[in-house]
Amino acid sequence: MSKLKTPEWVERGPLDLEYKTYKMLQRVGELDSSIETHLLKSLYEIDDTLDYLYRYDAQKATEVEPVFPEFMGLPFQDLELVFSSQEELETNDILDKLCPKAIDKFEELHKKCRETWREIEKNLSVSYIGNKKYFLSGGFVFITTPDDMLHIYYFNKPSKNFLMSWKDFKMQHIKSEKYSEHNYFKKLEELGDKKSDKILIRVKLDLDTNVDGHAITVINNMVFSLLHRDYAF
Repeated sequence: MSKLKTPEWVERGPLDLEYKTYKMLQRVGELDSSIETHLLKSLYEIDDTLDYLYRYDAQKATEVEPVFPEFMGLPFQDLELVFSSQEELETNDILDKLCPKAIDKFEELHKKCRETWREIEKNLSVSYIGNKKYFLSGGFVFITTPDDMLHIYYFNKPSKNFLMSWKDFKMQHIKSEKYSEHNYFKKLEELGDKKSDKILIRVKLDLDTNVDGHAITVINNMVFSLLHRDYAF
């Protein structure tokens, strides 16, 4: 399990409820504004923050001594409640009070991320160019957008690891240029003439939005899902 990331608004500044609440809400507002244009960075931070808050909340719940009646004839003091955690978080009264509100706010942000994701996804089509290659390899992704741009990405051969997720699958940006049928088909001909084993994928985005750092998040997931389905890695 990866190490939890403590939110900056938790770590920095005086330990004061009013101050911590202000800094938390300030960050919520900044993330809320960035989701529509920078989904990738926003989603990662929101996920990390919720991981931290959920762990903090669970840890606090186990610090409250439960009250049990006698169990199978044994008095409560003879029983032991065991909670295992890979990482103990530092707790305090201020964060105890702020945590429930913070969870609500960041869950609202996560909901907005999902809605933005679905809006991009329904405006995407992903398919192989030509016949699907027989063997799994690296490849190129050609993305066309409503502003007549062509964005070209490359991906390495995915690892045949059943624990691999779409977040581990990275597409590398090569270049973006004005779309031209002549140049587009020329690139495909060049790859074909080389008898390349590279997988070629076409993506059509029918939504006027950022690609880099935003729509690419959803495209990355859809390309990964396509390869995972067809090559069973």
